[in-house]
Amino acid sequence: MPKSTEATLNGSPAIADAQLQLAIAYADQRDLESARRHAQLAAAQATPDWPNLESLGVLLFQLSRFSAARRLLTQAEQNRPLGSEALKMLAALYRRSGETAKARHCIAAWVQLDAIAAPNHPHPDRPNILRLRSVEKSYFGIKTNRKTGLRYCWLKGGHFSSKNLIDRSRCNLYVGTVSGHNPIGPEALPGVDLIVNGVSCADLDPIGLNHVEACLANFPDVPVINPPSQVRHTTRAENARRLGVLPHVILPQAELFRLEGAAAAIATQIEATGLSYPMIVRHRGTQTGKTVEKVDHRPALVEWLAAQPPGTEVYATAFIDCRWPDGYYHKTRVFFIDGELFPVASLASDTWQIHSGDRYRIMSSTPSTQADEQRFLNDPAAYLGPKAFDALYAICDTIGLDFFGIDFTLDAEGNVIVFEANAAMRHNFDHAENFPYTRPHLENVSAAFAAMLDRRLTAKMSPIP
Repeated sequence: MPKSTEATLNGSPAIADAQLQLAIAYADQRDLESARRHAQLAAAQATPDWPNLESLGVLLFQLSRFSAARRLLTQAEQNRPLGSEALKMLAALYRRSGETAKARHCIAAWVQLDAIAAPNHPHPDRPNILRLRSVEKSYFGIKTNRKTGLRYCWLKGGHFSSKNLIDRSRCNLYVGTVSGHNPIGPEALPGVDLIVNGVSCADLDPIGLNHVEACLANFPDVPVINPPSQVRHTTRAENARRLGVLPHVILPQAELFRLEGAAAAIATQIEATGLSYPMIVRHRGTQTGKTVEKVDHRPALVEWLAAQPPGTEVYATAFIDCRWPDGYYHKTRVFFIDGELFPVASLASDTWQIHSGDRYRIMSSTPSTQADEQRFLNDPAAYLGPKAFDALYAICDTIGLDFFGIDFTLDAEGNVIVFEANAAMRHNFDHAENFPYTRPHLENVSAAFAAMLDRRLTAKMSPIP
């Protein structure tokens, strides 16, 4: 086998063509090792002007040969503009190596090619739904197809996933990617019946919300799920300001800072707001906990601040120790869909920073925590009590979104301590197989979202005279 997979001046295009076809055939048969071998042989015979550089680069990416894929795709880009799939892959590879500017360039080129993704076979009798998304703060990650073993690109960041919310068998779903350079209007997509704004995190992508708003101006008579004007008010700072005044609702003080200057000086600015230790610090716009830290004293805060990139925006939030008498920290999630509460999950953990992985680390071996979650799912009103239940509906009325989630816990007096409230919460069935009692409640969420869409579509198509 050749040691190099770079395109060479002395290769044979005919041999490269033959090896590429063999590689494709083996990949179709899911014999990935043979596919890789022939793809590498094709790459060794490829010349810089070989017309199939892009096709081979795409295949090598799918086969996890990322270095070879990048070399061939960058060479192909020098010969002629790349297609949509190749641009996504090259963007993912540039991001993987930390070359953010090049990745953004590829994404911008991709948007120009693929501003609207249409269904393969639109059904004339089904409503047309347009889901809008932004790429201002998004990026392409790399995932593996579980059935084929091939790698593919996945747009991540700033949007709520519609996978388990919008049933594509009941509508023609169009996905529009908005930017400052490609306003989508009725001339490009006539007959839109309903628009779903997928830009869900105001902290992460306020510019994307502006782009969506500009796009919506082109569809003034089309109903919108989660208008940007409402999403815009769900930043952590705005939530603390608006929701913290509601009866029986507690939102820890949250202050936003931009990291400019010495870490010690920034720490002094944070302390001047009245925040005391311990406190939680995190990058603005993050949801997963990867950039979150609890700091117990000033030296720890200064150390954390000094380790962050200059110019980063960070939230400093008061820490509330809300461990329950059972010894666990609890995080409960509800979705509100068209003004109605739906229970989603109630997790327990031995640490204050609770994530879905705690299901397996703690809950799978602790029946009492599962029983507690089942009580919540089966009767959230009784589980939470009238004080907390009414407080959640007050939050819903204040936020005013068609779809969003609240992560919270209860204190000893039954007040609601809100961790976050926004539309950037993924609805998924990832844990339903291992925790089957959750499935009916997750299915209720999917059904409720579908019913909301039906109501909006019915109102659009049957206006009151």
